[in-house]
Amino acid sequence: MPRLFIFRHGTAVPGMDLDSDRPLTPLGEGEARSAGQWLAPLISADTRLVVSPYLRAQQTALALNTPCETEVWPGLTPSGDPSAVSEFLIEETRDVIVVSHLPLVGRLASLLVDGRALDQPWSPAEGWVLGGDVFAPGCMTVEQIWYPALGNTFGEASNH
Repeated sequence: MPRLFIFRHGTAVPGMDLDSDRPLTPLGEGEARSAGQWLAPLISADTRLVVSPYLRAQQTALALNTPCETEVWPGLTPSGDPSAVSEFLIEETRDVIVVSHLPLVGRLASLLVDGRALDQPWSPAEGWVLGGDVFAPGCMTVEQIWYPALGNTFGEASNH
């Protein structure tokens, strides 16, 4: 059963002229490294890693320190369409890590779990593990959630 790991980027520098160029703060880099330590035993080298083209998401993906090759997907921006992301992933049979932004991460998770895209708050570098037979609306369940601000996880995730 494939799993989807959805991460919001770590804490970024506030307000710049070009939102896509905002880098992570030192705190955000630490949050992403901590998330990567949590993630490491859950993934394999053939896990797919797809990332927003925005700098802070790419820095987060790098700080996760996975053995996965990074693929930049233009639709993973804050205003991205969760239905389009679901369609992009629907044929996937491997585990996938998505690193993106609010409000997309919350909308994507709710679409895949509840069948409708709803705004949900996410902490910087927060990560969710969704499991299911297919990455499709209403077909996945939440297996585990990582809250870096609290330094802990909720739920159980099985290792592959």
